[in-house]
Amino acid sequence: MKDFDVMTISKVGQSTFPKAWLLAAGLERGGVVEVRFLRDGRQSLLLTPKPRKRTGAVGLLQALRSCPVALPEVVRHSLPFK
Repeated sequence: MKDFDVMTISKVGQSTFPKAWLLAAGLERGGVVEVRFLRDGRQSLLLTPKPRKRTGAVGLLQALRSCPVALPEVVRHSLPFK
């Protein structure tokens, strides 16, 4: 059994969710959320927004900025010339 499923919130269907939640989750223009069934006897769902994946140099830079520990400084050396 899957732990979660994925649901897409579109710009057109955004009125089905509270506007304050859409703004706080960054989904005012739509996006993807993970849907988890809580099994609490009340048929509750837990919606978790999935962050958009950035690709290329922008995504790499964003991932490096979010590291909790600073990267060590690289030791440079000069190459011999002929």
